[in-house]
Amino acid sequence: MRRAVVAGGSLAGLLAARVLHDVADEVVIVEPDDLPDHAANRAGTPHGDQFHVLLGMAQQLFAHWFPTLFDRLALDGAVGYSHGEIRMFVDGGMRLPVPGDPLMPVLRPLLEWHVRGDVLKLPTVRLVRDRVVGLTAGLGRVDGVRLASGASVGTADLVIDATGRSSRLGDWLRRLDFAPPPKRRMGLDLGYATTLYRRFPEQRLDDLVAVHSLRSAVSAEPGVSVVAPAGRDRWICTVSAYGTQRPGRSPDEFRARCEREPAAGFAALARECEPAGPVSVYRYPHSVRRDFHELRRFPAGLVPVGDAVASFNPVYGQGMPSAALHASALSAWLASGEDVHGYFRRLRVLVDAAWQTSVAADLALPHLRAERPRGHRLMRAVSGAIDRATLSDPIVARRFLDVVNMRAHPRELLRPTLLTRAFLAPTPTNPRVQRSEQ
Repeated sequence: MRRAVVAGGSLAGLLAARVLHDVADEVVIVEPDDLPDHAANRAGTPHGDQFHVLLGMAQQLFAHWFPTLFDRLALDGAVGYSHGEIRMFVDGGMRLPVPGDPLMPVLRPLLEWHVRGDVLKLPTVRLVRDRVVGLTAGLGRVDGVRLASGASVGTADLVIDATGRSSRLGDWLRRLDFAPPPKRRMGLDLGYATTLYRRFPEQRLDDLVAVHSLRSAVSAEPGVSVVAPAGRDRWICTVSAYGTQRPGRSPDEFRARCEREPAAGFAALARECEPAGPVSVYRYPHSVRRDFHELRRFPAGLVPVGDAVASFNPVYGQGMPSAALHASALSAWLASGEDVHGYFRRLRVLVDAAWQTSVAADLALPHLRAERPRGHRLMRAVSGAIDRATLSDPIVARRFLDVVNMRAHPRELLRPTLLTRAFLAPTPTNPRVQRSEQ
């Protein structure tokens, strides 16, 4: 491959560029944002100051492409935590801790800065500061991009759309007389808020380093809250809720939400630590996926990655792992020699798995105005049984964590032997007592 063009320089675009570096003589990244020369947020990532975590599969892929990345993140204060230091709660009940690879909360600007620096140092990669506004094509294949400045980047063997959930690829396809992909939306009206707190050296909260708290659809205030180190001297805490319960910017309201959180750690944070910055908020209106696999006609020389394909409810942490898995699928497809539909078949498997995980939980939310599919009540019962079993059955807890970390497909949770364990598992009579005895 002589030249590849990547529209968008966020993480999905950077990971695609890293993969393309192995097969292309030249990789051109087109990005409109001013890119800071240090770890700072930018306009293209308005949620960059919110909580982000690299789940297991994402860690493996990032480490493969950037072998020294995690050592450098650690030098810059990123703190990974082991299974013994994190607890996950469901409505105040503690899931069984499961030995495994550590999770790493990361400040998005810091991660992106390191990855961007590594990618732009590659000898075949160059950056163009501009915005892609369309495609150029001939003989049924895309061969370049048109830029907002009036210039273009042509003679491309492959163009990657990594422009995110607001991608205009459907419009660009129409201009070339191709149909846009069918689109599905799941209205969520999710809001989340994040604050940094001062952290004493080696400080723990209720003897924990990190806490993940799920308030399920049956709770009075569904959502997810997380507290974890954001460096040696900072905690990062995020709270979320839906609809009229979305959190605002008030520090007093944020503190009150921490104090009423049913899991360990949050009240201790509000009681023991001082805020180290303002409350930042972000609203996420809906999940969306574009079903490229349903298109019969699609131009050669063009593929999407990341949120340009599918953007999921962010409380499940699937965004960065999905971007990494899409880049891995891109690499495998390029090596296979298949046509573009082969790429879309690979992508569908990944998107279906992530969509199934998030949408199955989202459809249980009482405020959600969406038609429930046939079998929804049965799936709710199954999901509830699995959630309860993670409080007491180590095998169910392990398989559940594999799915959360995107190492295993959600169908693994539907195997008859595992479902039997889930429905027969005892529920701890007093989760709070169990938590305090750990």
